[in-house]
Amino acid sequence: MLNIRAAVAVFSLLPIFVPAAPAQKFDMTDPKGVSGLSFSIDSTMEPILGTSSAVSGEVVFDAANPEKSTGKIVVATAGVRTASDGMTQAMQGDWCLAPKKYPTIEFTVTKISNVKTAKDGSIRCTVAGDFNFHGVTKAVEADASVTRLPDMIEKRGGMEGKTGDLLVIRSTFKINRRDYNVATDLSSALVGDIIEVKLATVGVSPK
Repeated sequence: MLNIRAAVAVFSLLPIFVPAAPAQKFDMTDPKGVSGLSFSIDSTMEPILGTSSAVSGEVVFDAANPEKSTGKIVVATAGVRTASDGMTQAMQGDWCLAPKKYPTIEFTVTKISNVKTAKDGSIRCTVAGDFNFHGVTKAVEADASVTRLPDMIEKRGGMEGKTGDLLVIRSTFKINRRDYNVATDLSSALVGDIIEVKLATVGVSPK
């Protein structure tokens, strides 16, 4: 008869199978409307700062294999604002952002690499994607931080009566406006060529 203690010792050495959590879908429209993106354009004569909370899209986050995560971030062009109302109205014109012709700005993930888990539990990685702006699509790479917060919808608020998980995405990247045929006749001394974009937004996965 097999000794019980011996059996326990043997089974304690076997690997324990823990099923991986399934990939989870997050709606990237912040129900509180307080997150989004900011951008800056610097030049010799005029620094420009702007924001947008008109961020939506969908991310499927795979906690077990983050590099297999997929998603798209969408920004409504008409929701792009600057610190100046006059500048905002000007940029929303057909000569610049042209929201009627190009209603959205989109970043579609194509590859995730250099995945590392930080001490705070967030995932740090490099995200490659197709960036569509002003009717032009180009490959862009961005450093990103992704934090999944289980059961935090109710604590954060904004979705009365709902529970579920949050996904916080932070990322920074740069583009050249001339690559996207934006106001190419304007001097770089007046409107800088390089646009730095910072995304900091919250997605939700209600239960």
